[in-house]
Amino acid sequence: MRMRKKQDFSKKRLFAAIVFGFVFLLMGPWGHAAGMEADMVIYNGKILTIDSPDPDGFTIAQAVALYDGKILVVGTNEEALEMAGPGTRKIDLGGRTVIPGLVETHNHIQSYGAHFFPDGRPPGADPPLAWGTYDEGLAQIRTIALQKKPGEWIRTSVRGGLRGEPGTVALALAIKRGEVTRFDMDKVTPDNPLRIGSVLLSPTGDSMVNTKALDLLLARHPDLPGVHRDAQGVATGWLSGVADKTVEYEFYPPTPPEQLGPVYRMEMVEIAAQGLTTVSTRLAPTELTGYAWLRARGELPVRMAYTMESAARSEHPEAVVARMAGIQGGSGKGMWGMGDDKLWTIGLSPISIDSVPSIAGSCISIPYPREVPDFPLWLHQLYGPNGLCRLEDSNYRTAEELRAAAKYGFRIAGMHTGGDRGIDQLFDLIEELSQEYPHILDQRWAVDHCRFLTDEHARRAKQLNLFFSCGPKYVYAGKRGDIGAYAVLFGEETAADVVVPTRRLLDQGLRVTMELDQHGFHPFLALEVLITREDMNGVVWGAHQKINRREALYTYTRWSSEYVLKEDVLGTLEPKKAADFVVLNRDYLTVPDDEIGQIDPVLTVMDGNITYTDPDFARAQGLPQVGYRGSRTWWMRGVPEDATRSRVAR
Repeated sequence: MRMRKKQDFSKKRLFAAIVFGFVFLLMGPWGHAAGMEADMVIYNGKILTIDSPDPDGFTIAQAVALYDGKILVVGTNEEALEMAGPGTRKIDLGGRTVIPGLVETHNHIQSYGAHFFPDGRPPGADPPLAWGTYDEGLAQIRTIALQKKPGEWIRTSVRGGLRGEPGTVALALAIKRGEVTRFDMDKVTPDNPLRIGSVLLSPTGDSMVNTKALDLLLARHPDLPGVHRDAQGVATGWLSGVADKTVEYEFYPPTPPEQLGPVYRMEMVEIAAQGLTTVSTRLAPTELTGYAWLRARGELPVRMAYTMESAARSEHPEAVVARMAGIQGGSGKGMWGMGDDKLWTIGLSPISIDSVPSIAGSCISIPYPREVPDFPLWLHQLYGPNGLCRLEDSNYRTAEELRAAAKYGFRIAGMHTGGDRGIDQLFDLIEELSQEYPHILDQRWAVDHCRFLTDEHARRAKQLNLFFSCGPKYVYAGKRGDIGAYAVLFGEETAADVVVPTRRLLDQGLRVTMELDQHGFHPFLALEVLITREDMNGVVWGAHQKINRREALYTYTRWSSEYVLKEDVLGTLEPKKAADFVVLNRDYLTVPDDEIGQIDPVLTVMDGNITYTDPDFARAQGLPQVGYRGSRTWWMRGVPEDATRSRVAR
């Protein structure tokens, strides 16, 4: 049986016929017996292909035909339906808009998935401490210890740190002043090693350990950076940077991947209902095992790109990085990351170069004022007058990791950045490294968050060929969020100009991609904020930094695919690309600006497989009921209720 030739074949139909015939030949006699046909055809729609480098020039098609997880045809209804056969699933879109699957470049879904665990925390983690008074705090630790076997780890944290609960702040100050030490913890944990995480409020910061934990640490690493000591040289139990992460990575019992994987998958199912088909995040080694377990079982509903924390805050970063050479590397179009199109690495992440402004942790060029009602934690300046500047703090070894990455061919991405001083220091270091290792200028080193970027930063970034993963949430939170913090520090006009300045970056010819960096922040609200620059109370910040909706869509598709090193696979709807797409309930190109955040997917497809169906759409189309069916009431959508929801996120 041969495919019938026609003299009037269009280029797209001719290409599809060639691909189809090639697959046919590979399948041999089986293909003859079964008959060749598309797996799925979607037609009678408005297909935004994103097939042009210019956001104003992409093709709008009617239909798409899929086969074996790939796109065969993008074109007219007739062209796509010609590939259909008796077994083809045909979906009449009824004029609905279709976009490529969204590619998210910075979202900690492994952490957000914790709410799916039965007790709201990962296996092995103990209940967080609601630290009130000294006696109350020790009593809570004692209660946990009484439930443990001798030698079993106590792994807890302090609840409400970023919210600045009085007891939590009191504990942070007491630890920093040496008023609470490991010896206090020893009173209630005589038989168990203890680590209390996030004791200085930062989510990726410091911890307190007892003597049993400290002895284990120092027996293996006697001169470890980040072990704080008193005036007499006695270790207090307060750990920062390298020491803190070493306890977590080297001494915690590993969690079996079969306990992590199913819960991680539940969070992926949820974000698929929001239109995401690819997500990128940084992963600790144990977290990676959960996703690898899913991949081995063929159970990833969303593609996962990741940056490795393996060398982050290690005692000797170069020693670690040197032993990883070849896992990720290359330059330009020849960049690689080990894995496949479902799970792959895209570089190294040193985790962060500073912390967040709400706790006076962003590394800034001026001192934080103390008496600011919207930011009460500034009063205490736990990290010094200019914030936590990790590139200059030897307890973290962050600069050393960037040097090692450049030397051994790794790209840096997935790294938290914040204040202007931190950005200046980062760019200074990259400029220095580029002199010795010029290949890094063609490796897509990335700056995540876009919390504070001036004209000068953009100019320097252009010379360094940097990528930017930008978070609209930093604008949307308004006066009590990042943009509000910088408004207090530098003035409203400056804050509106430098926080998530997407227009500035695009005008410099820089690649800008989209990130959520917050659980429940809806992807279409993120698109809306880039377009409107409105916060949750309707205040417009920096109208001159707006971009149009076509450009915004590119940040979440074509350009994001470059961030995750898969531009030949993802980001557009073109023949040979992965069959990742989203069918929308409203037209992205024509819906009012302030209603973009209320757009919902009715169908999400990844690799040709349905990962989400809206219940009503599924019934009308005879499709299976697939995907997330939980509550959406807490998703942030650009509605008045958002102003009453929590703004705290990693």
